[in-house]
Amino acid sequence: MLALGVPGAIGIGLFAPQVWAWVPLVTTLLFVLAVLDGVFAPVAQGLSFHLVLPKTLGVGSERDVAFVARFSAWRLPRRLELRLGLNRLLAGSVYDRKLEKADDKGFHGKLKLKAVARGPGEVDAAYLRWTGFLGLVYVQKKVALDARVTITPDLKGVERDASDLFSLDNIYGVRVQNQLHNGSEYHALREYDASQDHRRIDWRSSARHLKLLSREFQAERNHHIVLAYDTGRLMGEPLAGLKRLDRAIYAGLLLGYCALKIGDNIRTFAFASKPYHAAPMMSGTQAFEVLKHQLSGLDDSEEESNHTLALADLNAKVGRRSLIILFTDFIDEVSAELMLESLNRLSKKHLVLFVAFRDEVVDNLMDTVPAQPEDVTRAVFARRLAVQRERVFTILRRQGIEVLEAPTEDMATAIVTKYLALKRADRL
Repeated sequence: MLALGVPGAIGIGLFAPQVWAWVPLVTTLLFVLAVLDGVFAPVAQGLSFHLVLPKTLGVGSERDVAFVARFSAWRLPRRLELRLGLNRLLAGSVYDRKLEKADDKGFHGKLKLKAVARGPGEVDAAYLRWTGFLGLVYVQKKVALDARVTITPDLKGVERDASDLFSLDNIYGVRVQNQLHNGSEYHALREYDASQDHRRIDWRSSARHLKLLSREFQAERNHHIVLAYDTGRLMGEPLAGLKRLDRAIYAGLLLGYCALKIGDNIRTFAFASKPYHAAPMMSGTQAFEVLKHQLSGLDDSEEESNHTLALADLNAKVGRRSLIILFTDFIDEVSAELMLESLNRLSKKHLVLFVAFRDEVVDNLMDTVPAQPEDVTRAVFARRLAVQRERVFTILRRQGIEVLEAPTEDMATAIVTKYLALKRADRL
């Protein structure tokens, strides 16, 4: 305030020297008022801040958490300004920055907690400040909180999506039911009707029961599925607000839940610059808890991925023909060259499903109408990347590898749909 008074005093001295004698008096008066405002301002002694975080939170999900600040003294401010010390895992959270006094003399607000990555989320402190009654001074207080929340894969989202997939009344999603009339595994006998293939008639059973009976088949069970995760540098890049690896883990959990429910077996594999995780095969719905802990322990690293070493190690460890679902990413043809050679060798023994993450940023750059010369450069570069990626996908398809590229938000259900289609086609 005094610093602002200096140029004001100079201006008065130059343009209104007759009133300059009042400047020191006014400045002194303002200083005295500021001191009195600070003395009688609401004090921070006895200030409490109550915030209870949930124990766990799924990555990418949101939850509303209420908080309240209270003063034990009788002097209360009219308004509070708040800042919460959120770590980087909770940086996407939003909350009320200005709190009004409620009828119970507390200051209530709501924190919309959002987790952007897996790990320990923390709110270490609350920083509050308020003005005196005249608004001339600020009083600031830091309240240590040390509130923690464990951010895990979005298990509730997996259960919700799996429930929709298994629902008989679901008309929008995929109906996961007993795969009758598909596959080669014998299921039961049923009475023959004209709509069935006559080659399915069981003549011996028909003669025994004196009526035409046909064989009913279902998709085979006990197939082996390998979830292979690239946890290198590119998988740590964000995609629509979440890391690629976190989205891949969510898709793997949803697929694992459905596959274990149907009767297939699941195992996990992870690599970065070298393979570091290879779990044994699991079966039964009770194995989902084990799968959940295995995938929760995966984390991205700053290392470049070595596909040659990892896929050769995977090929050596998986003896029986399996469906290998590879979650990885690449930038251009040069970086994908060695990966293509390794996948070609792997596809001769196993059925490989290559999961490609569609980058909406690249799509938007290509579709945006250029307004500046820089926009044209970005669009050309994005088009070149898209063409190179499509060329890599074409090579993969020629090698007999299934390629799945779906919108980011629909990736998990698209993988389950593809898995069921391969199962119905008896390709596993």
